Amino acid sequence: MQNMKNNNYKILFVPTKNPGPQNDLLEVGILNGLRTIMGENCVDYPKKKIMYHDFSESPKDGLHGRGFSLLTKPIKDLTQEQRNLDKFDAILYGDGHMYGESTDKELNKLANGNVWVLDGHDLHGDAPRKIDIKEGEEELNVIGVQFRKSFKRELIEKVEDVYPTGFGIPKHRIMEFDVSKKEQLYQKTAPDNAIFNEVKDLGGGFSHHKFTVEEDYYNDLNKSWFGLTCKKGGWDCLRHYEIIAARSVLLFKDYNLKAATCSPQCIPCLWYSSKEDLDEITNRLVVNNKPTDEYMFYLDEQMKWLLNVGTTEARATHILRVMQNNP
Repeated sequence: MQNMKNNNYKILFVPTKNPGPQNDLLEVGILNGLRTIMGENCVDYPKKKIMYHDFSESPKDGLHGRGFSLLTKPIKDLTQEQRNLDKFDAILYGDGHMYGESTDKELNKLANGNVWVLDGHDLHGDAPRKIDIKEGEEELNVIGVQFRKSFKRELIEKVEDVYPTGFGIPKHRIMEFDVSKKEQLYQKTAPDNAIFNEVKDLGGGFSHHKFTVEEDYYNDLNKSWFGLTCKKGGWDCLRHYEIIAARSVLLFKDYNLKAATCSPQCIPCLWYSSKEDLDEITNRLVVNNKPTDEYMFYLDEQMKWLLNVGTTEARATHILRVMQNNP
């Protein structure tokens, strides 16, 4: 925070109230990052209980992805005094709008109407505004920008006061690279589409549910030479970040078709569009069960990208800078 324009900048974060989608991954990741870099200057109201490991209203085993990665550790709670709703520089709403919730006019007065919104919509699904795009040779009708002064994950059009954002992963989830542990080509949770199997899940996916213990999930990624991923409901997915954090080289099916503004932006990764492509890449990067220089290049560059762009702190830092520069 030392490099921020104003260390006293205060944000009121208004999370989703609906107990069902409490583990909205964009909302949880951004709040995690903002609290990490801002401390008590970021106040969540109403209190997002699962962030403090209070799962009384939303049992952890029933959360999307079982709460892996983002809910491994609770964030530090605020005192009642720190939670006083006084004056704020800005208000940031989470993804409640996706579940029928509206902004609160009375709360908005606390920041003189300086209101921002997270937009974690997938590309596909229902939303008030949809647009037609071309993705490769395919014509698609997808979810477009819904709000001005917003941070959008699946951003595929340029709109004034709308900024890209994306998922992020806490730094504590980053693992060590140990070549002696590499024993399988890719992870057990690789999406069907990424390995050219019949697609069984077109939504956000629950691949974590193949593992009931988070460390087992990460160890499986860590012992894999490669982590395969692809577009599902949208281009962004926490899986991409988990693969890199577990020190597996990310290979992204059809990444070349993604709009440049859409998260995840500018990952230094190899993309493939056929099984032949995939086989050629894996055989080239790992030879005789040893990593080549090219493999190590992508391993290192992807970690640099994660630290600069893809941690919860990095995502929150970008959002905070935009809000400070656009009062």
